[in-house]
Amino acid sequence: MEDLDLFIKVKSDDTQAFEILFERYYKRLCGFAYKFTKKPEIAEEIVSTVFSSIWLKRGELNIAKNVRAYLFRSVYNHSLNYLKSRKQVFSNIEDVEIELPATGENPENSLKLKELEDEIEALISAMPKQRQLVFRMSRIDCLKYSEIAELLSISVFTVQNHMVEAVKYISSHYKKLTA
Repeated sequence: MEDLDLFIKVKSDDTQAFEILFERYYKRLCGFAYKFTKKPEIAEEIVSTVFSSIWLKRGELNIAKNVRAYLFRSVYNHSLNYLKSRKQVFSNIEDVEIELPATGENPENSLKLKELEDEIEALISAMPKQRQLVFRMSRIDCLKYSEIAELLSISVFTVQNHMVEAVKYISSHYKKLTA
């Protein structure tokens, strides 16, 4: 099936067509992103973000001619944005003042850090079991989406969906914690 036909089906909420498109381009797009980022995990994250965005905005997107070109252009743009953000971080590093405690650790900061870790753990534990597992395997065990999919016998698309939902959940609740 042609890419454009698949995309038309994706626009009408066809998850199977989306999975086919995802499987068709995922590895190539990761390789493309890797040329810019030089980090496989960042490349995977960029490609996953592009596909997540496509799925979330599928009703609004209009790709009239070349789906492949759209995918590669999106990954290219996201890769450049990543590089720009890293450059900004490193260019401002000289402006950061680092204050080291005079003696040992600050017990108050240690307590606050422990409380925050406990709150984040509670947020993770409140997610559905499968989502928790996928999130921990990705963020704590540093496994690739494809590795998680293989270990859990689910599709990479399902892993990606779990991660999108987990990150949304944690970030929305984290804002409440820090407010």
